[in-house]
Amino acid sequence: MRYYETIYIVNPNLDNNTLSNILVEIAKELAKTKSKVINHYNWGKKRLAYPIDKQKYGSYIILQYEGGDKNKINDFDTWMKLNNAIVRHMTVLLDEKPKIHVEEKKKPNADEEDKDIAENKKEEEKKEV
Repeated sequence: MRYYETIYIVNPNLDNNTLSNILVEIAKELAKTKSKVINHYNWGKKRLAYPIDKQKYGSYIILQYEGGDKNKINDFDTWMKLNNAIVRHMTVLLDEKPKIHVEEKKKPNADEEDKDIAENKKEEEKKEV
């Protein structure tokens, strides 16, 4: 089986609802190629290397899937080019099956933890006095 990864950039000015609708629309279009989606997630808003359509930033989306019909994958690529919401996209062939992506919980910064500890010490000193 062949595995592919498509990274595409979406206009950063779109709200979260519109962005999630685009992700669903792309998954439906990919389903027409008889491909199976493994991962499809928002990588985040990042600065572009150069301005595209007068935009300095873009929302990067990663789509990893198991390939289906090769002829229809070319149609999917053409559809991605013609979609106005997608600024740029690139598809590469992967050597092995990608692992399923799991969102990590954000840890508080060490600086914030140090501030909390310092504030707690100050409060304890006030109580002792």
